[in-house]
Amino acid sequence: MGERVQTRRELRGWSIRHAASRAGVAHTTWSRIERGELRTDRYMIADIAAALECSITDLTGQPYAPADRQLEAAHIAAERLWQTMMALPLDEPPSVGSEPTGDLWRESELIRHLYARTDYAGALGRLVGLVPVLHTAAHGPDSAAALTASVQVYGVGMGALLSLGHPAYAWLAAQRSIEAAQRLGDPAALAVAAINRGRVSANTGAFGPAFSTVDRAAGELERHTGSPAALDVLGFAHLARAHHATGMRNESAAADHLVEAARLAERTGETDAWDLQWGARNVRLWTVAHHIDTGRPGAAVETATGLDVATLPPIRQVNLFTDLARALADVKRNDEAVRMLATAERVAPQHARSSAAARETARILLRDARRASSIQGLAERMGVTG
Repeated sequence: MGERVQTRRELRGWSIRHAASRAGVAHTTWSRIERGELRTDRYMIADIAAALECSITDLTGQPYAPADRQLEAAHIAAERLWQTMMALPLDEPPSVGSEPTGDLWRESELIRHLYARTDYAGALGRLVGLVPVLHTAAHGPDSAAALTASVQVYGVGMGALLSLGHPAYAWLAAQRSIEAAQRLGDPAALAVAAINRGRVSANTGAFGPAFSTVDRAAGELERHTGSPAALDVLGFAHLARAHHATGMRNESAAADHLVEAARLAERTGETDAWDLQWGARNVRLWTVAHHIDTGRPGAAVETATGLDVATLPPIRQVNLFTDLARALADVKRNDEAVRMLATAERVAPQHARSSAAARETARILLRDARRASSIQGLAERMGVTG
């Protein structure tokens, strides 16, 4: 990524000092990033992209060249899903005589299960076939079930597309989730869909709009806390706003949202409403990431100590293992960082080999390796060179 930053800067004809001043970082920090000596976090890379007037993916290099056949299949399915979503906006009536076939709810559960296992190829491939069925059913007598399923599976599509490095496609999936929730009229569904869209906005560096989107939906949800899963979704919305507030450099607001999320988790316990895996463990997972993103890798490692994630789905586990690899690399516990990154790949290979954070951490570890080690094979599988 450092080479991409340097190339973009030189194309502009800017000095390191000028580019760094535009991004609000020290010129020495910028220089170390270009030389590959410093790993950027998700907030800094957004600032650098804005300074260079390019997209984040221009700098991270996503989507990556597939490292295996499953990833290749996932990228092919991503293209097919985008085309299918474009062809079937929710306000477009179904074709005359078209009838939904099969058990759409069972199929949506399978897709969500595949996503939870980070089988993006499987989830997106099946979603391509389910979208037309959901579209037809959403205009039929059992529209509520179809719309509820749509909110969830379009959210799954958004997450997989974002992880694979297709933010524009992910935005469309998030928008379809919003449309389904609006037609359903359920405040919890609307908040879930808003969180989906906020995630895409934040991924591209638009933290302010992301925060506003989730904040509005959460404000509405607070008026309906007696409805099913309202507190669970409200708690998760606090986590999302903590992340967005951190991106806005408002650490005080981020801390307040994390505290409120923890308070709500004490009331609700561990739940799986709307596939959020909500509860105290999830709050700790997000707190680990928050510590890393605010320059406290030691606190991140301490917060994660003793955290039991064995019963969480791989999609949750891989994010923790990737975050811990980042933190351990930052405190120069490289052997442990390599083991954590290898664990992330074992648990969720398609995700780990596509993740910008995992690949950047692997590159840093590969550069620092003084002898043959397991990071070399891992980096090769990720398509990372020193």
